[in-house]
Amino acid sequence: MPEARDTLNESVGAGVYPPSFFNGRLLLFTMLVTQAIVFVLGIGRSERPSFDWWWVVSAYSQSVALFCLLGLGVVHAWLLRLDVRGAWVACWLLTLILSISWSYCMGVIGTVMGIGPGSARLPGFVFQNLLAVALVGGGTLRYLYVRAQWQAEVTAQAEARVQALQARIRPHFLFNSLNTIASLIPEQPQAAEQAILDLADLFRGSMRRADRLIELSEELNLAYKYLEMEQRRLGERMHIEWEVDDLPGSARVTPLLLQPLLENAVAHGVQRCTTPGTVRVFGRLEGEQIVITINNPLPEEEAAGAPTAPHHGMALRNIRSRLALAYGERAKLLTEESDQEFFTVLTLPYVEHSDR
Repeated sequence: MPEARDTLNESVGAGVYPPSFFNGRLLLFTMLVTQAIVFVLGIGRSERPSFDWWWVVSAYSQSVALFCLLGLGVVHAWLLRLDVRGAWVACWLLTLILSISWSYCMGVIGTVMGIGPGSARLPGFVFQNLLAVALVGGGTLRYLYVRAQWQAEVTAQAEARVQALQARIRPHFLFNSLNTIASLIPEQPQAAEQAILDLADLFRGSMRRADRLIELSEELNLAYKYLEMEQRRLGERMHIEWEVDDLPGSARVTPLLLQPLLENAVAHGVQRCTTPGTVRVFGRLEGEQIVITINNPLPEEEAAGAPTAPHHGMALRNIRSRLALAYGERAKLLTEESDQEFFTVLTLPYVEHSDR
């Protein structure tokens, strides 16, 4: 866990650079903020503004904002060569330079067309625009900086939680798997070779970054390989029922969600039962929600009312925290017990493409 906290501190402490200004959401946000400021200026005037005033001021203000965004987007690659503080300061200074250039050009053109401020009032017109852009641009960049820091912290927290989860992967799973492979080598060398490949895939998958979504088919494939590895070890004591054909394999999900739940099903269910047990995985698509249900038999003492093992709840809390970080209220993890079985229901939003 200390290593996970160090990763979080390093990720957030390293700072965040300005975002790409060629971004549809940022463009829409800038236009809305600009129009809101024009509205405030309009209602603050001593006399009621005319339609022509609204149209001219809105068009001019939007043009200044778009011109500044375009300029910052062009030099974005150069900004990334600076240190973090220098990149944000350079953004603000470049915004001022771009606004001066645009205001002067529009003032001159407007004056020539007879609708501008005129030669005498041109310096004052440029200065007023510079002051407005300095205040609004500075506030907007400050908001973007705080928002980028928050996003970086959320991502770092998710990564730290995954690393903590990886650190808690039971060492005996590796040792038991190696023992199983060793027992297969003399009589079933091909099965031993496949077990080695599956084990490599499992540990490779467990090292994925938390902020990169993967296809659901890949997550399901790794989960099934885990169950197969455990079935090789437990033999006839464990059976698998796998019904996930109705799930959209191209959906994007955060990695390492199913394996911890299946570890619980095996370690706290089948393995502790004195009779053979079955782990069932059933998946379906309900509208825009992906629903995956996992159920396993309860050991005799838990079926009789004894408390659940503490590590079982720890893993569930960890998964719930990761779901909250990745999806907010759009995802949930529910559990239910019957007389003889334990049910885990994972619900995720159907995401086809990732913006991250």
